[in-house]
Amino acid sequence: MAEAMIRLEHLTKRFPGQDAPAVADLTLSVPAGEIVILVGPSGCGKTTTMRMINRLVEPTSGRIFLEGEDVTTVNADRLRRRIGYVIQQVGLFPHLTIFENIATVPRLLRWPQPRIRARVDELLDLVGMDPSQYRDRYPAALSGGQRQRVGVARALSADPPVMLMDEPFGAIDPITRERLQNEFLRLQSELRKTIVFVTHDIDEAIKMGDRIAILRDLSAIAQYDTPEMILSAPADGFVEDFIGSRASLKRLNLARVGDYELREWPTASTDADRPALLATLRASGMGALLLLDAAGRPRRWLHPGDLQREGAALSQVGLPVNALVQPQATLADALNEMLRSQVGVAVVVDARGVYTGTIDMGVIMAAAETMRRSAHAASLSELAASDAERSPRA
Repeated sequence: MAEAMIRLEHLTKRFPGQDAPAVADLTLSVPAGEIVILVGPSGCGKTTTMRMINRLVEPTSGRIFLEGEDVTTVNADRLRRRIGYVIQQVGLFPHLTIFENIATVPRLLRWPQPRIRARVDELLDLVGMDPSQYRDRYPAALSGGQRQRVGVARALSADPPVMLMDEPFGAIDPITRERLQNEFLRLQSELRKTIVFVTHDIDEAIKMGDRIAILRDLSAIAQYDTPEMILSAPADGFVEDFIGSRASLKRLNLARVGDYELREWPTASTDADRPALLATLRASGMGALLLLDAAGRPRRWLHPGDLQREGAALSQVGLPVNALVQPQATLADALNEMLRSQVGVAVVVDARGVYTGTIDMGVIMAAAETMRRSAHAASLSELAASDAERSPRA
């Protein structure tokens, strides 16, 4: 395990008037540059645990270390300025512009105005929002997904080493949620922040986490391991029940589209000669051509009948391409998109929407078999290690 950025030692929280503690004697290390997911049943103490890290909830006992420093009793406001915080309902200030929202912490840190402006524009670009278009808008003028992006940008504003995320994508529709998850994983691959992420969704935990802590009541750790090991070697019946069935399908959340060789598909440009395109399509053995615009972005699926239609432009015939994924998407995302596709493949595009290839069921099946064999080998290795520990020493 990498060096710990966050370390919790014997952390306990008792709320006044409650017989049992919300968190009891929790010890946990969070490696630098990783996403650690806290997941467990409702009321198990996962949000309380996370909120103690930045002392929005003060611990009753125990210690909190950040970058090796005991921050249990330091000034709480100064501590929070070192930690980005993203919550489910975003928490943007409605009376402030997007610029002012993102600039909140840099202003508290007394950054000069030119530096603040440059940082806000940099972050809006980073989360895929044109600064000139969004800088002066108010939160009410944004969609839920856009507000969540601004919330992430605000959390990153002072470039904190640590981020806390409390069900950040939980209140968003499923399609936007998937896109934001993939976009955040892309950002994390560049920024390598240390992140504690709370969710109730085991599928989200498997997709987003480098490590997962499955918690029982009182934030007792049932298992703390990589997603691969949790799926292949659950610690006990509680973990098995929490993971649920369909472990093979869940493993598809562990693999990224960008990790696999993409399949080429016959493409067409809007100014191409139709008889030549029809000959290309027939020679390819495929059922349709993929029409790309001048920038190389997928636009339409063209079947033989579409290419034989007189009068209509190529951009106006065929069917729209609606099954798109980026390299950060998981194979589970790709499979979901394939089920929506008219031709049985998901089209892979880069961050600018430019076509890079396709992914089909053959790739999914080969990956699933590889992961199944790996999981079986991991289970045997875990069993052998357990047997070795129980064997009497000579």
